[in-house]
Amino acid sequence: MLAPELASLLGYAPRADVLLERPDGRRIWIEFEISRADPVANHAKFATAHLFQPQPPQDAFVAMVSPHVTPGRRNLAANTIALMRRVGMAAFQTVLLPQLNGTDIKRLNHLDRTTLAREHLPVREEVERALAVVEPVLTMHERRIHLAGDILEVLLNLQQWHVDLATDAGRQAWGRRTITYFVVDPRSERFAPAKFCAYTAVPPPGTAARSEMTVELYVTLDGTDGRFDGYKAHTHLTRRLAFVERRGLEAAGLADAFARWLDAQKEFVIVHRDGPVFLLPPAWWR
Repeated sequence: MLAPELASLLGYAPRADVLLERPDGRRIWIEFEISRADPVANHAKFATAHLFQPQPPQDAFVAMVSPHVTPGRRNLAANTIALMRRVGMAAFQTVLLPQLNGTDIKRLNHLDRTTLAREHLPVREEVERALAVVEPVLTMHERRIHLAGDILEVLLNLQQWHVDLATDAGRQAWGRRTITYFVVDPRSERFAPAKFCAYTAVPPPGTAARSEMTVELYVTLDGTDGRFDGYKAHTHLTRRLAFVERRGLEAAGLADAFARWLDAQKEFVIVHRDGPVFLLPPAWWR
């Protein structure tokens, strides 16, 4: 990304692990964060390189972070993506091999290339996830609506739903809605509609706005644009981000917590007659 002379002067240069290029010239720079080493370092290299040689407007940076990276470090990296957007970059973060745990990743990381090839890793699915996160689903009010890339984004949306429903404007806009699928935050024992949690609203590059979904934007999109789809949200969370589906009030010992939560939200949430379906973050994240 940097001219050789500038890279020599700085003493570093960002390098992608995978570079995808479309026929129209758009390039996707993919960086793998596999181990427990500082995952923010590569984000910083790309961001500071952008100060000298700006990222072409059609390009995008994607960090794919494995389960071997501890939650605090991966969340720091995810929030660094917001800083990269504020300096004008198209930047995203998602998970790498989410169906595995940290121990599995560590073992794979020590294999030679020949042995690794015999593991038959799901390369196509990994590429599909990166592209699904990068490509906007639609654009609304100058914001690009994307599928959430990282588990932190999903749970920040869950938090934002509660923030919005604590306001008169949010309650009035939301009304009362029938919900089947609920994302679960096991730490706070709070829940929120899965479709709300599955999408982010990325602001134009260089602006300071945050990317969480909001009730105001959600009610504008819900039922008015077929691309903003609940089935697609559920599939993305479970198949691409490895959220674990649990059905019924007794699922994963959530009955008491859900009953307490629902009692507090009964003015705004009606559970579908078939009962709730819970989507939990993968065990390695919890």
